[in-house]
Amino acid sequence: MWSKPIGEIVVLSLVVVSILISGCTVISPSTSTPSPTSSPTVTTPTLTPSTDYSSELTKYYEAGTAIMERPFTKSINERGNDVYKGVGRNATMPGAGSVTIVVEFTKSQAEAKAVYDQQIATKDKQGYVLSDDGTAYWKANCKECTGVWAGYNGKQLFLSEYGYLTDFQTWAATTESWTST
Repeated sequence: MWSKPIGEIVVLSLVVVSILISGCTVISPSTSTPSPTSSPTVTTPTLTPSTDYSSELTKYYEAGTAIMERPFTKSINERGNDVYKGVGRNATMPGAGSVTIVVEFTKSQAEAKAVYDQQIATKDKQGYVLSDDGTAYWKANCKECTGVWAGYNGKQLFLSEYGYLTDFQTWAATTESWTST
């Protein structure tokens, strides 16, 4: 997934801003006791919505060998992470089937690894079997990947990766699933 450099993608930082406003205390020159001029006011922090990288991810995959049949769309999962889902196919292989791609931006390397491990454990319980050849192939072709796992269950194929996406300045866990022909 991450094997191709993309120069056109603008790297944006995700920023969360919270502001607490409190009241002031004034000391009167005639006394040494502080006298409040107003009662303290606390406002609820306002979170800035995270950036939507849907179109950038679509361009990222299309710059490689993908034709996106359904461009990426963004949602937020139960962990509060941005999750992008799209459907593409390999442009270099006539008749190639559709591949469902899910990219979860995580808050840290440890979280990306935990999501990756969870994805593999789920596929293991579903009867998927590790493909040593497939894993070696994908690992060799993904420079940004810290971990790669490729497996199959009959004709169902599954790829799980995690690593640091330099184009997006974030750790991510990614899955790709498809049916072999």
